[in-house]
Amino acid sequence: MNGKISLNKTHLQLIAVLAMVTDHIAWGFFEFWSPAGQVMHVIGRLTIPIMCFFIAEGFKKTHNLYKYLGRLAAFDVLSVVPFYLFFHAEFGHRQNILFDHMLSILALVVLEHKTMKKWAKVLVMVFVFSISILIAGWPVTPILFTLSFYYGKTFKEKAKWFAISNIGTVAAVMAAVILNKHLHFLPVDWTWYDRSYLLGFLLALPLLACYNGQKGKPLLGRYFFYCFYPAHLLVLFFVKYIAQGNATAYDIYLWIHIISLLMVLVMLVWVFRAKSSKMQTAIALFFVLEGVYILGFIIEILATTVETFYMACVVEYFGELLMLVAFLIFASECGRIRIPLFVYIAHVLAALALVYSIALTPQTHFFYKEIILTTVDGHIKATFVHSTGYYLSAVYTVFVIAEMMMIFINSLIKGTKIEKRRVGMLAAVMMFIWIPYAITLSGITGGYELPVIGVIGAGVLLLICFNRYGALDAVAIVSESALAKAEEGVIIIDDRLFVTFSNALARQIVGNEAIADTNAGRNEMIRNILSGNTTEARYGGRVYEIRLEELKHASYNQGYTIWFIDATKQRKLLDEAKNIANHDALTGLYNRRHFERLVVDEIAAKKTGTLIITDMDNFKIINDTYGHKRGDNVLTEYAGILKEYPEEELFSCRIGGDEFMIYLRGITDLKKTEELIGHIMEAFGHRFRDDKVKCTLSAGAAVNADPDNLSDFSALYNTADKNLYAAKGNGKNTYVLETPPEKETP
Repeated sequence: MNGKISLNKTHLQLIAVLAMVTDHIAWGFFEFWSPAGQVMHVIGRLTIPIMCFFIAEGFKKTHNLYKYLGRLAAFDVLSVVPFYLFFHAEFGHRQNILFDHMLSILALVVLEHKTMKKWAKVLVMVFVFSISILIAGWPVTPILFTLSFYYGKTFKEKAKWFAISNIGTVAAVMAAVILNKHLHFLPVDWTWYDRSYLLGFLLALPLLACYNGQKGKPLLGRYFFYCFYPAHLLVLFFVKYIAQGNATAYDIYLWIHIISLLMVLVMLVWVFRAKSSKMQTAIALFFVLEGVYILGFIIEILATTVETFYMACVVEYFGELLMLVAFLIFASECGRIRIPLFVYIAHVLAALALVYSIALTPQTHFFYKEIILTTVDGHIKATFVHSTGYYLSAVYTVFVIAEMMMIFINSLIKGTKIEKRRVGMLAAVMMFIWIPYAITLSGITGGYELPVIGVIGAGVLLLICFNRYGALDAVAIVSESALAKAEEGVIIIDDRLFVTFSNALARQIVGNEAIADTNAGRNEMIRNILSGNTTEARYGGRVYEIRLEELKHASYNQGYTIWFIDATKQRKLLDEAKNIANHDALTGLYNRRHFERLVVDEIAAKKTGTLIITDMDNFKIINDTYGHKRGDNVLTEYAGILKEYPEEELFSCRIGGDEFMIYLRGITDLKKTEELIGHIMEAFGHRFRDDKVKCTLSAGAAVNADPDNLSDFSALYNTADKNLYAAKGNGKNTYVLETPPEKETP
């Protein structure tokens, strides 16, 4: 930190995004060696160091490395096509920056692996660097930057290794270019100073030095950058494509479908990131089939033969008809209507039969009588002559829609408030699907069919519905409130006894980081909680009270919520209250009441022991001579001597004033008792041997040695007290020890 500028993670990520867009605009629209192009490329160098810095930070802090890698991999795949479209002229077969970051994380995984042999680590690292050199967008550089930020202990050390990596790689590139002039081993024609702009990476260091360690508010959501990366590449590609005058109506039509397919994939990733529930399965299936449907349209647009058009129809109808089934599942869960499994099976079989009939149509003409191909504006278009199978598919579609309408009507009449909101949203989805068909029939699209727009719009509305109303079943609705209770551990279990949600604290408490989507009974603690055998847990030095709640909806059990509520403070206050109630305020020893309870419990358990009462000799003179503060010190010093003995050996308490009681647990042998009393008296006398006023101890003891005829506390106390006064009468600084009188037999 420089003390003047403070940047959080969001600020730095925004700078990285703006720098990245600036750099990519330069690649697409400016000459490389133009002054503007060079300045924009140098600005663009800010992006990768910032990204590598947070990759290193993320690796340190992530709770689930597999999810972290999975997220990177998913968006890497989504970015392959946009990256290639925009950069293929400059980078050819090389991959996007997310691929580079995956290699960086893989390198960290290898280097941080606890059991992997050194030779194995060397081999894997050689493989990682080789892959980076061969196909990564930025060979080696992001890996070295990430390692520098990860292993540097201080920012100064991170910056040093980062600078060495940057300067070293630039120098290596320059040397390779010079050698290439003679050996021709690289397919480039650069000058030695061609890549000097890469030293602009160093400009990121002052910005990173201003990082304050705070997250900040995520920029339009935590996955903004992941989504922005492929999206902005597509936008830049289209701007470049249109600016070059290459775009036709046919091209735009094709790209609408390609972009729609990418949007479906993004929404599908978002759904899989949601917490597991019945509705997650239904909506994920919907998006998968929606993607298949759009893929069929893309095949149809690119088709040039009758056979290819038939294949496109098979793919389209497979996606469309089964997408209706997924929508039906979604709708039934929204309206809380339980449709029997055999109904869904019948729907799937009917849909597959219709799709199969399309595959056989070239021979049977069952679905289409024929497909007529014509050429329009240099592109092949098809006219489909419908037959029996096509009309059956229409009947099937109407039948499924009728089922959904029945669900909607039932929910609007009998449903709860939230169910009515859900089905209202789904009714809007259904209407949205058919709008593009009406637009196509109007003729304003020039004959191009655009049902994909309706399907994408429907998908977006379903996603909003899914997000706004949780996972749409009682279990997942509670997950929203669980996420808001960050200080409490929460586990959600559905009616199948599967764990559908758990936050990080709960997983730590139950000792299993991977309990999601598993049977709750497999975890011993959760099993004991459900059976009522466990009501309290301890983790990280804290105490958690466990509460088990049933999740009920429409009068039937939907599952359970387990709450781990931090009761440490309350327990501490309770313990302090108990401590005050049971201990002497000055010395910290037990008070007489609690001491007596402990001894009574020992006697009730038929355990032998010896009760000792001690009194300080000349203690009043200490108070009168040195004051009560010095007297209090003497009392606490004596208590310190007694505390040195473990409680397994003796209990001790302050009766009041300078009188104390000791109970020797299980010690009744007179010789051992005398030795212990002697040690205590000697230690006390030694502690105060330099005082002008000599302070010693007198003690009286009573032995409870017969387990079959134990004296009660009162008898022990009276005997010990009598012996104490006898000791004082014998000249002080001594003790008297005997057994109490036997109980009289009634």
